[in-house]
Amino acid sequence: MLTEVTNRRNFLTLALAFLLAPPRWLAAEPVARRGTFAADVAILYSMLTFHLQGGMEESIDRKAGRYDVRVSGQGDGIANRIESSGVLRDGRWVPVRGASWFEVRGRESRTRIAYDHARRTVEYHARGETFFRRRLRVVDDVVSVPEGMTVDDAITASLNYRDGHWKPQPDGRLRTHVVRRRRNDNEDPDDVASVYRAELMPLELRIEPDPDTRRPSALLDLSGFSSWARRDQPARIVFDDERRPAVITGSMILGTSLTIRLG
Repeated sequence: MLTEVTNRRNFLTLALAFLLAPPRWLAAEPVARRGTFAADVAILYSMLTFHLQGGMEESIDRKAGRYDVRVSGQGDGIANRIESSGVLRDGRWVPVRGASWFEVRGRESRTRIAYDHARRTVEYHARGETFFRRRLRVVDDVVSVPEGMTVDDAITASLNYRDGHWKPQPDGRLRTHVVRRRRNDNEDPDDVASVYRAELMPLELRIEPDPDTRRPSALLDLSGFSSWARRDQPARIVFDDERRPAVITGSMILGTSLTIRLG
C-alpha cells in the first residue's frame, strides 16, 4: 500500500476491494454502503510500525450500470485515499477512472488511471518515492489492450467475482489483468531507472479452504507488484461465512509484514 514499501498500495487496494463488493443478494436496486478497515504495517522486524484506520463509501447502481467507490484512512505518519468509478460493459464491470494517494513518513505515492474501452487503451500516470533513499519513480504512459483481454482494477475484479462475471479457467483459477509500472524481476527496493513504462500484468486467484479455519481463502502473489515481495511468500485472504474477507496477511523481505482487518 505504500510506494515501494512493498508497493503495499496494491495490496491494500486489492484487500479493500473485496470488502467493498456487495453480497450477491443485493439485486438490481441502487446500493449505498459504508464500511471500515484497519491496517497494521511493520517494517524492519517491527523497528517501524504504522496503524492505519479509515472508512469506505460505495455506490452501485446495477440497473444504470454504474459504480463509485471512495476509501480514505489516517494514522500516525500514514494516510491514504483511493477512488474508483466505472460501468457495466458487455456483461462485466469495467473501470473508467481511478486514483490513489498514499503517504508514509512523508514519502508520497500518487497514481491516476483512465480507461478508454472503445479505443482499448489505458492511460497510466504514477509518481512515487522509494522508502529508504527517497528516489523518484515516475511513469507517464499509454498501454494498448489486446483484443479479447480483460482488464480490471481492484474494485472491478472484486465486483466481477461477487456478481459471477469473473469465470474460473479450466484449472480453477480466476484470471484477469491490471495495469502496473513495468519493472525488472530483480529490482531492489531502492533501484530506479531513467525511464519507466506501464504494462498489463496477469492477476490470478484460486479460492481454496484455509488450512487453519477451513473457511474460503485465496493466495495473492504480490511479487509482480513490488520489489519487496517474493513469489514464495504470497499474501493470504481469509473470508468469513458471507465470502467477505475477515483477515488479510502478508510477509515480505526485511522483516516487513502487513495485516488488514475488515469490518
